[in-house]
Amino acid sequence: MHIKKFTGATVKEAMRMIKAELGEDALILSTKRAATGLYEVVAAIDYDLSSPMDLNISDGTFGSGGGRGPLPSSMPDRKTAGGGSLPPSAASGARGELSPAIEKELKELKELKEFWRALISQSKIPATEIFTRLEEEFTNNGIDRRLTQKVLMSAFKSATAENASDIGYLKSYMKNRVSERISVKDPLASKGVVAFVGPAGVGKTTTIAKLAAMQAIKRKRKIALLTMDTYRIAASEQLKVYGKIIGVPVEVAKTPGELASCIGVHRDKDLILIDTAGRSARDPEQMKQLDEIASISPEMRFNLVLSSQTRDDSLYESVRGFARVPIDSLTFTRLDEGSVYGPIINTTVLAARPVAFLTSGQSVPEDIEIATKERLLNFFMPN
Repeated sequence: MHIKKFTGATVKEAMRMIKAELGEDALILSTKRAATGLYEVVAAIDYDLSSPMDLNISDGTFGSGGGRGPLPSSMPDRKTAGGGSLPPSAASGARGELSPAIEKELKELKELKEFWRALISQSKIPATEIFTRLEEEFTNNGIDRRLTQKVLMSAFKSATAENASDIGYLKSYMKNRVSERISVKDPLASKGVVAFVGPAGVGKTTTIAKLAAMQAIKRKRKIALLTMDTYRIAASEQLKVYGKIIGVPVEVAKTPGELASCIGVHRDKDLILIDTAGRSARDPEQMKQLDEIASISPEMRFNLVLSSQTRDDSLYESVRGFARVPIDSLTFTRLDEGSVYGPIINTTVLAARPVAFLTSGQSVPEDIEIATKERLLNFFMPN
């Protein structure tokens, strides 16, 4: 939700400014005459935040919203006042019959509008200032503005006139709501085969080496490393070096058939970790190759490895592209290369999958940690 104050010599003039900047769908929250003689009108525009944040990664469709169709492959054309884009469903809704999802969004916004009116008229609480202040605080930390606004709207809707100005209450509510949307999981806790997939250059090979060292040396488990990364120069040799140091076998498979054979050879192992070649989510052929790997064994688990320093749009694109295989968990690398971790939260909420591991350097096996919910919530709201 984007809230802004407009001033004009007349209410009509202010309304023209609102229409020009926020569009026909803007809602008027309050109107008053200022001491300067000008008229102040507070208006708001809501964005459909559920679509880009409810992706079900298992089938590439929107989740709990009732099956709203596949994630759009390109950004919609209609622009919002905040510089973002409205989803196609929101844009087309203005031209024809509104979908149940948009009807629900409008109903929620109307309810929020009444709350704002009551809050502004019955007290001197600078509600809009608090909303804007918190919105900027979270977006400056890298949290997607749409997600921030969605959670803030929910916080203000839950607030009474007394605690709507209590920033501590609002932040606590927001933290609890985000906590409900994120989870953690260790995919290596049980025996099995785990394949690590993701874009090129995110650090899959080093991550696998760290995990292999952790499992073999610290936890005394029987490990085998398999690699299908025969595209990157010396990639398999790099993993073989790690394997020799750690003391675990390393096999190279050039085809899905060879991979299946290697898995059969190492069935006695507690864990088989597979390093795959980096793939572009924009390349259908590269993504199709993942289907062949997934078909080897229905019990194979997939961990999607992503760089925490990648832009949101690219992270979201990776989530969409790699959703063709059953992603079991996420790993985020390169935390040491930046200080803003909001994209981790954005992507976790989008993917609706648990986070497994976080890495922050090249040292093997030191620079890796098993993700905890407390750690993730600190990314959303740093202490």
